[in-house]
Amino acid sequence: MTKTAAVGDTACSICGTGVLEELTDYRNLRRVTSDCRAWPAGGRIGVCRSCGAVQKPADEVFLAEIEDIYRSYTIYHQAAGAEQAVFEQSSGLPASRSVKLLDTFRRHANLAPAGRMLDVGCGNGATLRAFGQVAPGWTKAGTEFDAKYRAEVESIPNTEPLHVGPIENVRGSFDVITMIHVLEHSGDPVAVLETLRGKLAPGGLLLIEVPHHPANPFELLIADHRTHFTADSMTRALVAAGFEIVSVDDDWIPKELSIVARPATGRAAGLPPNDPAAARTRVAASISWLRQTAARLRDLGSTGPIGLFGTSLAGTWLAAEAGDAIAFFVDEDPNRAGRTYLGRAVHTPADVPPGSRVFVGLPPAVAAGICSRLARAGVEFIPPG
Repeated sequence: MTKTAAVGDTACSICGTGVLEELTDYRNLRRVTSDCRAWPAGGRIGVCRSCGAVQKPADEVFLAEIEDIYRSYTIYHQAAGAEQAVFEQSSGLPASRSVKLLDTFRRHANLAPAGRMLDVGCGNGATLRAFGQVAPGWTKAGTEFDAKYRAEVESIPNTEPLHVGPIENVRGSFDVITMIHVLEHSGDPVAVLETLRGKLAPGGLLLIEVPHHPANPFELLIADHRTHFTADSMTRALVAAGFEIVSVDDDWIPKELSIVARPATGRAAGLPPNDPAAARTRVAASISWLRQTAARLRDLGSTGPIGLFGTSLAGTWLAAEAGDAIAFFVDEDPNRAGRTYLGRAVHTPADVPPGSRVFVGLPPAVAAGICSRLARAGVEFIPPG
């Protein structure tokens, strides 16, 4: 039975009225940061009793933790800053994540030959570079909370000087605004979306990319993610901020939600039905699955060294759970294979030593596809079960 508790007077950051109900079993799980560093247990997660949105209570401990995380944040450090690739499930061929996302967006949005776009939370410029490839006639701008990657961003052709600081201070309007893996960090998603609505030119479009926790239980472990979105909670936030939904898709990028929206011009759209009980059940099941997956890996590791597939969130968390039992990593990303991670070699699947076992600790459907595709004599690829 899952233990729950009310989280004081913490109000939901999506509907603004409901109180969070904490799933206390979560406190016992180790966590991981969004830039893939192991993080200790002790976090809290709750489900809104009114709308079912899943989020972390923004108490003093959470705020102190995220300040600590962001102080030393290093994007894509496993590949010296190169963006994480995405893979075609049947062939395993890698592709640029941002190019795939924006090429799909371009085909859906019917972009004009020229315009002005803004990427909010642009990091080292991966989305800006990709947008330049799919829409070369556009002027681009990016925002960040610090100037760490200023030189990289400003070296991108047709890109304005980096805007450092609040989004409110960015001048002018934009035909497209992108926000890729940023909104889940915000303490007030609706307020952020309202600000973006005011920055869109008439007819402008907003593209948001967020993790999709129902498709990826590991996403719940990310210590610095405030909101863990579903299509329903994302829709609620956008409607509350004055947008209408153009599309919500879970198949543009695996394990993620891709949302296109525009400022509403008529009556507010209807909202999804509230189902907090189903949301609690889903999160509880994910917490249970994570515990079982870590236990299975530890059991396998107790019988001898084992390899671990992936050097991102799941791999980082599972490596912390299994400790010295992890002998090496396996990664299909050409920017990561051939390096070391957490002091261990990172092999391509083809370079895994004969006689090895490799644990593929990913969501079941994803893991099953990988195990089937990589199967070869002499190497055992093991799904989480």
